[in-house]
Amino acid sequence: MLKPQERAFLSGLSTNLKDLVFIGKEGLTPNVIKQINDNLFAHELIKVKVQKSAADDLNGLAGQVATECMCEVVCVRGSKIVLYKVTEKPKFKHLLHA
Repeated sequence: MLKPQERAFLSGLSTNLKDLVFIGKEGLTPNVIKQINDNLFAHELIKVKVQKSAADDLNGLAGQVATECMCEVVCVRGSKIVLYKVTEKPKFKHLLHA
């Protein structure tokens, strides 16, 4: 669980990120989940763009993504979801120090 200060810090870092994963009209498919997990392993903090036809409830979709990928939702802004997960990648400079 992220603390409010950590969430604010990560949210600030996410403003300069490009969208790495796109969720289209088919919604949350196994391929999309794999892409999210792969990008979280590589970057720790990612931005996901959701097509308007993919979900009416963006917060619900963000919660579903977080459950499926075992990650944290940093924030939901417009049609974008920002996700964070500590990576086990060796020699990686972590965004948050525990």
